[in-house]
Amino acid sequence: MGIPGRYHNRHRFCIFSARPGRKTATTDGSAAGYDTDMITTIPTPVTPSAPAAPPPPLEQAVVRRAEHLLERALADQTAAERKESGRLARLMEDPPGKAFTLAMVDEVFRSHVPAVQARRLRHILADYGAPQYLSPIDRGLMRTGALGSVVVPSVVMPLVEGRLRQDSARVILDAEPGPLDHYLQQREADGFRINLNQLGESVLGEAEAAHRLEVVLHHLANPRVTYISVKISAIFSQIHLLAWDETVGEIKAHLRQLYRAALPAKKFVNLDMEEYRDLALTLAAFREVLDEPEFLPLPAGVVLQGYLPDSWAAQQELTAWAQRRVARGGAPIKVRLVKGANLAMEAVEAELHGWHQAPYATKAETDANYRRMVEFGCRPENAAAVRLGVASHNLFDVALALELRERFGTTDQVELEMLEGMANHQARAVRDAAGGLLLYAPAVRRDDFLSAMAYLVRRLDENTSPENFLRVAFGLRPGSPAWEQERKRFENGWHGRLTVSDVSRRAVPAVDPDATPVFANQPDADWTQAASRTALRDAIAAWKQDPLPPVPDLNATLDTARAAQPGWESAGAKHRGEILRAAARVMAGDRYRTLACLRLEGKKAPAEADAEVSEAIDFARYYAATFVVPTGLQARALGTVVVASPWNFPYAIPSGGVLAALAAGNSVVFKPAPETAGIAWLIAQQLWQAGVPRDVLQFFPCADGEIGRALMTDPRVNAVVLTGSSETARMFQGWRPSLRLYAETSGKNALVITAQADRELAIKDLVKSAFGHSGQKCSAASLAIVQAEVYDDPVFRRQLQDAAASMVVAPSTDPRGVVTPLVQEPRDALRRALTLLDEGEEWLLQPRQVGADPCQWSPGIRLGVKPGSWFHQTECFGPVLGLMRAESLEEAVEWQNGTAFGLTAGLHSLDPAEQAWWADRVQAGNLYINRPITGAIVQRQPFGGWKKSCVGPGAKAGGPNYVLSFIRLEDAGEVSWADVETSYRAAWRDHFAVDHDPSGLRCEENVFRYRVSRGVILRVPTANESVIKRAELAAEITGVPLVVSIATEEPDEAFAARLPELAKHAEFVRSVGPLPDVVLRAVHTSGLNWIEAPVTASGRAELRYWLREQAVSRTKHRYGQIPEWLPPSRR
Repeated sequence: MGIPGRYHNRHRFCIFSARPGRKTATTDGSAAGYDTDMITTIPTPVTPSAPAAPPPPLEQAVVRRAEHLLERALADQTAAERKESGRLARLMEDPPGKAFTLAMVDEVFRSHVPAVQARRLRHILADYGAPQYLSPIDRGLMRTGALGSVVVPSVVMPLVEGRLRQDSARVILDAEPGPLDHYLQQREADGFRINLNQLGESVLGEAEAAHRLEVVLHHLANPRVTYISVKISAIFSQIHLLAWDETVGEIKAHLRQLYRAALPAKKFVNLDMEEYRDLALTLAAFREVLDEPEFLPLPAGVVLQGYLPDSWAAQQELTAWAQRRVARGGAPIKVRLVKGANLAMEAVEAELHGWHQAPYATKAETDANYRRMVEFGCRPENAAAVRLGVASHNLFDVALALELRERFGTTDQVELEMLEGMANHQARAVRDAAGGLLLYAPAVRRDDFLSAMAYLVRRLDENTSPENFLRVAFGLRPGSPAWEQERKRFENGWHGRLTVSDVSRRAVPAVDPDATPVFANQPDADWTQAASRTALRDAIAAWKQDPLPPVPDLNATLDTARAAQPGWESAGAKHRGEILRAAARVMAGDRYRTLACLRLEGKKAPAEADAEVSEAIDFARYYAATFVVPTGLQARALGTVVVASPWNFPYAIPSGGVLAALAAGNSVVFKPAPETAGIAWLIAQQLWQAGVPRDVLQFFPCADGEIGRALMTDPRVNAVVLTGSSETARMFQGWRPSLRLYAETSGKNALVITAQADRELAIKDLVKSAFGHSGQKCSAASLAIVQAEVYDDPVFRRQLQDAAASMVVAPSTDPRGVVTPLVQEPRDALRRALTLLDEGEEWLLQPRQVGADPCQWSPGIRLGVKPGSWFHQTECFGPVLGLMRAESLEEAVEWQNGTAFGLTAGLHSLDPAEQAWWADRVQAGNLYINRPITGAIVQRQPFGGWKKSCVGPGAKAGGPNYVLSFIRLEDAGEVSWADVETSYRAAWRDHFAVDHDPSGLRCEENVFRYRVSRGVILRVPTANESVIKRAELAAEITGVPLVVSIATEEPDEAFAARLPELAKHAEFVRSVGPLPDVVLRAVHTSGLNWIEAPVTASGRAELRYWLREQAVSRTKHRYGQIPEWLPPSRR
């Protein structure tokens, strides 16, 4: 199975030919003093007199060479390295110990206060126990240090940090000039070359990107630095795939700076690759800049990742391009071939969006593709223009590269590479066998050391993953079972190179949700794919707004709706579900056309609008799949439902209301917001196309005036679905107190950031939550309540300001735009929030109107917002964020709960105890932990609020009870008391008292749960024993306080007068029939929600009226990784 030997003994190909008395050329041409004028092919005459013996079969030769490398490494291993290898080998077999180490590295030093650090260390030690892979002495020292930290944390914790710095010094260099130069000099003397990679703060904005670029340029000016690696995302923070040309142009401008510094100094710049998103962008910028005449003489490099099927085609395309470039007189390039460094996060991204993960599904496929690419890169016709860096710690891959380059005669063009600090004895053996070795060495300045924790965590978890060679490398011996297993894996990968797929996994359509037996979310558009970007561009070019129809006659519209509704209801839930599924297919097929419409009329950036389209499709499928009438009940639709849609989410929200009402058998009058009526018209057309009868769904685009009021107050309207302000909801109730109103209203949403947070992740999620769609989401973060230590941290403020200031402010027609124009010109509260500060406040980032458009505003950040202040209490609905300084989590939660609203709330903390405490006390309908607080997804995070953020029963949109709100449920027959009690208790035990996570994502926990309401006031016309007894049973089971008022004993006026006092300890007024306006006006002005429905015998139907729904979404992973083992306290 060896490689055909047609190149062996015929020609020797060499990029750089060393002349007598000169240095031997390196494989990347980076060292000063090398001649680069010998780019040629030098034939080597064949000596016919003594034909060489044929080489052994390749696989056999590779295995022998790998065994030899391991034997050499073991023989050269120092006592200290053997001790360290033993410790690492024990770590691989100690999942709790590994989890402890990951938690300690990731969590302990988030706070800068020694006492807080010490408390976190003690908690982690209590959770996990001292790692068993440590020696008894080290375990004892750890326990002693934990005890000492109670008394003298300021002494103990610097020692712990010092030990962490010491232990990590092997894999993360000290980037201070003196130590770095000493290290480089020492490694050069040892026969190693260094590929330097500068670590630092997360690049959240353009100021940090410019700083990182300056640091890299400074390294290039250092005579001892000859080779450096950098990611495009480290030098440009605003990467937008839909602004392809603009993004490539910005990256190219930064690359020119690097290449101009590298060219005269003969330095080598390698473009690193991490996210799949960056693959095509990086390659495009790399090729376009190197094609410029100025940079033709420059050798430069780029990484390709073997775990991506796309890399195989990329390698071939790069090679063909590089060959043409060399033919034009250009220098060769280099490809650094790695297995891949972002697998875990790629899997997370794919799971969240419904895509196939970009990397191969198995390690075997990755190995096969990697070896295919090694073979291709070693061939002389390819290596002449593209030198190859084979970066691997797998000794079989190392041996393969050595064997192939020797057989192909490309020794000078193929270089071996490893990670600094990993298995040093093996690195020395490879250096000796290869005649040199390039070490990839991350470096960080001392004051940025804690920013390198992410690298440490990812490196530890990656290198100890089940199929990673390094997991077994520390205890590996030739002939051992582990060695034989690795040998078989190599052979399988080598054979598999001939058959492994080269089809981009992300180019393959994800599973069709219609084809799954249970509900599945609609995959989002994948902007990494050129086909998706082209489809959007074509839809934008072709889009033409249809003229809106005239407003129809109100009486005729309502008469038509009333006449059509019974036939629609009698068609049955199955038939209606089929039409809803057809609607989902129409909407999915119309995705790009809808995005073009949202871009223009809704002023939404397509990347923002795309999630809205997915949500609307999800509503259609979810309501079709999940609507079931509880056993023992009969259902009747309400009749005619008006859906009054908002302008901020003009596609998803109205679609959800319309589809839920239709699923329940109602007819719908669709009254859109005037600002986005064209989008609503598109929805109506899509639903009609799917089979919804035109007399069942009628489009009524009236203005918000007298006709609108007449519509809401007409008795032929049985219910209204509203998304708008709480003032609008109260106005509707004032017009018609008996209106059955389901309203999702305002929010004053806050994200709490504690000292235990990953501050950079918190900033990233905060700016996304605050300024996405210019803050015009009802779920947007208007407040950040920040623990004092973080609030006072100048680095935190600088990074937050940088991240927000770097967001591109532009019209939605500009593909770069992130902060797009407001739908309405700011007025009243928003105008004040954007232009005026209250006493004690100051601007961290002052918002400004951009250009002549009065709707285009840049982000603003206010400091010093006080509890109880105007900004703390007022919804503003725009791109302005206020920061509050809290001494503790307890104070932060008090302020978070201290508004009249309860829509969304967030927490950033890595402390599980803080997470649990917070989630148990926050008063909001949607809770988010260590993630943005916007972007609710159907079923995963059903959406709806508490307190003034909700009017009506409180069933969440996209949740299991929402469609039930649009029907009237009654007992199908007589039911015994015993059966009632059994049903109620079973429903509590099996449904209401348990957490639900039907999505079951690996990376994210999404719990739907019920929380006890503050109280229920039952108003009955007479002392109906059955109704009261059932209510008392519900109150007893749920633990909800119950007040019963009987109309024959307490007149309406007296009951109405008592309601403001009762409202202090209750949320709902429950009636089994209509209530008079005098009572309903008191209900509404007291802030209570009215529920009019029979008290049925079904616990599943009844108990929901006594509880509040809550969705809790928590990120489970760190950098994509989820520990193999977790203590009970973290599960």
